[in-house]
Amino acid sequence: MRGREAVRFVIDIEVTDPRRFRELVAECVAITREEAGVPVYDWYLAPDGDRARLYEAYESLDALRAHVAGPVFTEVGPRLLETCRFTRVEAFGAVPDEMRAGPGLAPTIWWDDPIAAVSGSAEAEGG
Repeated sequence: MRGREAVRFVIDIEVTDPRRFRELVAECVAITREEAGVPVYDWYLAPDGDRARLYEAYESLDALRAHVAGPVFTEVGPRLLETCRFTRVEAFGAVPDEMRAGPGLAPTIWWDDPIAAVSGSAEAEGG
């Protein structure tokens, strides 16, 4: 995997407590902002407050592993899950089988590296 964003995720979320959800998401962002190799970590909340989406990207599998082992998952994550439910995950990039086999947050669609891309993460150009 090459490129600025080697692994990406789009995660759909049902929110049950929008106020607390916003607070915890702000904690997640503050922590992630200090992590190396995370060029994108963007949370979106629907105007009605009952749906959210997370778009995140990692420069490498090492950056992803560090994020998963860090405080977003170990400290904030359990509290966040009291305010929401992850309903769908789409993962983009060649994620190794051992990461795919682990317990997931929600049903996941796994996409490999793009066959062509502007982002620089494509191994092949034009298919």
